[in-house]
Amino acid sequence: MILFIVPAAFPAAAQNIDSLKKVLLLAKDTHQIDCLNALSNAYILLEKKDAAEYYATQAGDKARSLNYNYGLAVSFARRSQIAKHFDDDFINSEKWGKESLYWYDRTANKEGINKVYDYVAFAVFAQSRFEEALYYTEKNYAFAKQKNSLLGLIHALTWLSAIHRSTGNYEKSFLMARQGYELALTTKNKVSISTSLYHIAQLYAQIEDFPNALIYFRRVLQMDDDEIRNERIQGDIDIWFKMEFAEVFSHLNQFDSAWYYYNLFKPSVDKAAYLRVYWISTGECYFLQKDYHNALKNFQLGLAEHIKLNDRNEIMRALLDLGKTYLALGNNAAALQYGRDGLAIALQTKAKQFIRDGFLILSTTFERMQQADSSNFYYRKYVYWKESMANDQLKAKLTAYRYEEQIKLLDKENQLQQQHLKRSLEHRRMLIIGIGIILLLGVIIIRFIMLKRKILQNELHIQKLENESKQAAFQQQTTELEMQALRAQMNPHFIFNCLSSINSFILKNESETASDYLTKFARLIRMVMHNSKEPVITLEEELEMLQLYLDMERLRFKNAFDYTIIFKNEVDAAFIYIPPLLLQPFAENAIWHGLLHKEGEKQLSITFSAGNGLLHCSIIDNGIGRKAATTLKSKSAEKQKSMGLKITRERLALFNGVKDPQNVLEVEDLFDKNGHATGTRVLLTIRVKTNI
Repeated sequence: MILFIVPAAFPAAAQNIDSLKKVLLLAKDTHQIDCLNALSNAYILLEKKDAAEYYATQAGDKARSLNYNYGLAVSFARRSQIAKHFDDDFINSEKWGKESLYWYDRTANKEGINKVYDYVAFAVFAQSRFEEALYYTEKNYAFAKQKNSLLGLIHALTWLSAIHRSTGNYEKSFLMARQGYELALTTKNKVSISTSLYHIAQLYAQIEDFPNALIYFRRVLQMDDDEIRNERIQGDIDIWFKMEFAEVFSHLNQFDSAWYYYNLFKPSVDKAAYLRVYWISTGECYFLQKDYHNALKNFQLGLAEHIKLNDRNEIMRALLDLGKTYLALGNNAAALQYGRDGLAIALQTKAKQFIRDGFLILSTTFERMQQADSSNFYYRKYVYWKESMANDQLKAKLTAYRYEEQIKLLDKENQLQQQHLKRSLEHRRMLIIGIGIILLLGVIIIRFIMLKRKILQNELHIQKLENESKQAAFQQQTTELEMQALRAQMNPHFIFNCLSSINSFILKNESETASDYLTKFARLIRMVMHNSKEPVITLEEELEMLQLYLDMERLRFKNAFDYTIIFKNEVDAAFIYIPPLLLQPFAENAIWHGLLHKEGEKQLSITFSAGNGLLHCSIIDNGIGRKAATTLKSKSAEKQKSMGLKITRERLALFNGVKDPQNVLEVEDLFDKNGHATGTRVLLTIRVKTNI
């Protein structure tokens, strides 16, 4: 469900009605039509459907007789609003809304057209026509931009976020939600801020990060007052907010809390449009508790109401819920029927999360019916969509993580600025102590690594002597120990480079930057110490370390370069294992020897793709190239780089199980059409391991 708020044009609707009726007695021609439309809107706010329809119809008839196009446009807008607000009648809401836009096109007066874009976008969205919903929302965004309306821009951004979320495009959804929230903060409008937070809470719930979803739902509730609650009620989203809040507790297995809020928020029996939401939400809670009979009853009640309103999004959700429930109850025929019906809508609407669930229902049902071919066919489809969803969720989580980290960094910088004058001397003293501790820690870590290396080499020699009779097992153990020994050589090189960076800040007397850098370095050291214990780590963990390192380098060099991390196809970073600290040396080399010597825009691009059991990693910089870099390097620097390249080749060769290290790593110089150096590309080929 997405946010939809009808702005309260008449906050004191009852008093306005009396005033408008007095004006109506004297009004003529177009003024009379405008007054009738205003009366219709006032009665909508008072929840009086019949009166609202009466005045909207009167306004339309009189506007048509006078050829008053603007009056006709507003009259149809009121009828679209009435169909949505009172009955969730999406078909008629769409019909009247598009009729309104037709007449808006024939008048120069566009006042109120933004609301009609909302009505139509919501109506087509509810019927799962997401591309149309995007079209009308983008029109609304352009109108708000033209009018320089910050509230209009915020509203359009939250709409765009919600539509992208419903199609499974979580990364883009989060970016839109974040832009909306940041813009809302500049307006200091509490309703807009609350609405933006609600959207972020929905997005976290959609990517199954329920702890963060609960945090944002509670932030919304902390802001709640009569004005915010009334806006949710007028926008017909209050019931959705309450049910989604309770659903988070269900997914966290806190069922007592979930049912407390379900009982607290249960709508009255005369609110059929609200009860349909309650039935489906509580049905899913029953399902999670394995109370399938009560779940089935509630899903059937909710589906019946959704069908009456042609809410295809919720029909799709309810059908798949019923398919899962019948499957759990052992009714294969019913599971197959509802699974197919729900999947058909999902495929039409391109809603990835529902496509995934539909294929799983069909695969499991055919498996139980002992139809292996059909089961395997649908299972392959399920795996594809599951991996696609997992990739989208991972991208969204990475985007969300970066955003949260940026917020923390900004908060920290603000605090440092406020306290700088009072704590300057103390800060410098603590900085020196901290650097000493880090240096001491670095020495200890290096000595520990060197000692561990000697122990590993001794163990390697002993195992060679003791296991000659078991050649196959011996070969595997040898490979693992050699990889650990090589990794032990990489760690001191990496740590010394980081300590060198800290030292440069000290020499430049940049205490605040050094402090911030120290914080990141301490975190990075902790991650390196943890990951160094393991022969392999997940690609996700490696990227987390790499991103932290790159952020440190950007901080050090005053954001002199930018970087991107791209997945070209379905790469599940949480289930692919590689040796730790494999990628960092290449990123470091690209920054130090390629980018920092270049004038102008500096870009580092790291791209991953997978296929045929191999993970391909491309590290491209648009620096000065190897030839120019060679003339700038000292002999000692060149030697250090060559040793790091040699070690990395050997680590990769051992990990991939190949004899020739040249087959796992390629370095290529890039040139433009005139033969000028445009950077360097490093290509890594890594054997995919997914079951460590």
